[in-house]
Amino acid sequence: MDTSKQKVTQKIEDEIIEFNYSDFNDLKSNKHYDRFFAGNLILTTGQVVCTDPMYRELGLPQTWTVKPGNYPVYLYIGLDDDFGGRVAYAELEIKDETPTEWKMSLIPERLLADSFERKMNGMYPVENGLSSFSDFETFKTYNQEIESFYSANKNGNFYNEILEPLFKKNVNIPKSSRGEDWINYKPKQTNANIIMFGSGLGDGLYARYVGYDKNNNVVKLITDFIRVGENSDEK
Repeated sequence: MDTSKQKVTQKIEDEIIEFNYSDFNDLKSNKHYDRFFAGNLILTTGQVVCTDPMYRELGLPQTWTVKPGNYPVYLYIGLDDDFGGRVAYAELEIKDETPTEWKMSLIPERLLADSFERKMNGMYPVENGLSSFSDFETFKTYNQEIESFYSANKNGNFYNEILEPLFKKNVNIPKSSRGEDWINYKPKQTNANIIMFGSGLGDGLYARYVGYDKNNNVVKLITDFIRVGENSDEK
């Protein structure tokens, strides 16, 4: 890893990928974004899922785990004109410190369906303009809640009927955002939660990054909605 240039080269499914972490290495101090606390995420198993909570593709745990507990989630709202008011990054903070190493956060290959998913490991698709953090156990409960909803409501719409009213309650929170961009949702049949948030410019394929300390302990999980490789040199 070249820490002087803040770039990482990583091999995924026999291909070499590179990313620049200079923009998100220390988001708390980055003046391009407004930092907003969206709530504490309850991790019952320490296995973290990051995916579109309506599309739910690749709703699988990462290769790493953390100690079960409650961890803060921060949203970073863009302040510059080209990204103003939108969620640029979402961050799950395990430790309040700057990582010494970054990698793309991968899903275990044995859980992936085919070579395409393995090749794109570290990325996940968004089809509804939303992303989320949750514990894997909670995500499975949430999946069952959606399936039960449609079993009982053949012509229903889970987002419109269940989630949208909750998003509307956050219309002016925070004031730097467009509004209606996040919720701290508690699925039925669990005491845990899923924190959902808007995915920047909307639908697309987005990256997950995991930061480690010098002892190889996880410090942060970040999902990036501004495609850092394209924009970070302009910051």
